[in-house]
This record gives sequence, C-alpha cells and structure tokens, in this order.
Amino acid sequence: MRTIVAFLFMGLGAWAQPLSFGIRAGVPLTDAYSQLTVVQTVGIQAFSEAHGYAIGPMAELHLPFGFSVEGDALYRPMDIGLVNATPSSVTAIGLNATSWEFPILGKYHFLHLPLINPCVEAGPSFRHVTAGYFSSAGFILGAGVEIKIARIRIEPELRYNRWGTDAQTALTHLPTQVNQAEFLVGIAF
Repeated sequence: MRTIVAFLFMGLGAWAQPLSFGIRAGVPLTDAYSQLTVVQTVGIQAFSEAHGYAIGPMAELHLPFGFSVEGDALYRPMDIGLVNATPSSVTAIGLNATSWEFPILGKYHFLHLPLINPCVEAGPSFRHVTAGYFSSAGFILGAGVEIKIARIRIEPELRYNRWGTDAQTALTHLPTQVNQAEFLVGIAF
C-alpha cells in the first residue's frame, strides 16, 4: 500500500511541474498609439492614448531541453479622443475603450543556473479592441530572466511587438504605433 501511495505522489509531482500559472503586468516603454491630425475644411484632430499599464493571467507549459510555451491574456484600458475644431467652435468627444491582447510565445531557457534562468521568446500576438479598427495581429520578440525563489518564479522581461496595419475608418484613422516596446513582470507558481 505504501508503494502505491508513494507512486501516486510521485506521479502528481511530475504532473504539477510542467504547467505553471500566474499573473503578468507591465508598462509600455513606447507610446502605443499615434497622434494624428487631419486637416480638412472642418479641421478634425484625433488622438488616442493608453493608460500606461497591462495586466492579466498567464499560463506556461514547460517542455524538455529548456523549451516552453506561454500564453497570456493582457488587458489594457485606453482613451480615444476626437477633437473637431472649426473657426466657430471646438467639440471634443472622449471614448473609453479596452484592448485584450493574447500572445502565444515559444520560449527557450538557457544557462540553467540555480536561481536565475535567462530566456528568449517569440510568437504571434492577437488582440481585440472595443473600438474595432486597430490591427488585430502582430509578432512579439522578447528577452528576460526567470528568478526562482522556492516554488515561485518571478519573470521580468522586455518585449518588442510589431503590429500589422490598422484598418481605415470613414471619419478618421487612429493608428497604433507599428513598433512597440514594453516591460513586463510575471509571477508564476
């Protein structure tokens, strides 16, 4: 009976190690959205800005030989504004929008040291913005370290995201910066 119980605990321990869950949060290092001025007879100016943070859950599947696959769901609140300036009046409209980004990254961990484990990552990123006309796909390159403290992993990293072309709208075009950089920290168990 002891052998069976020991075998079950060893099996559960082996199953628990390859999958980790946690939370990832960070701040942009570049402006995520461009300012755009459209000079027409009515003089419309449009702008948008991110609030400056991203946060969401993460999951990572650890594979042999230092490889892993990570998936995140990052929430970003945004402000989108339109200013219509004519010679006789100025009208400003503010919209609150949200962005959900879903990167799926292949990671490679190297230099397996006792506490610190550097890694590089790459993969596609998909997003949904309630405003509806921002690019929905991009590609991420990143680098960071994994710091192990007991069963907790702290993962600071830098990410570079290259987004596709945004859609055009009839009124205006609020473009995202095609090249974006951000600093993120993940805490996983």
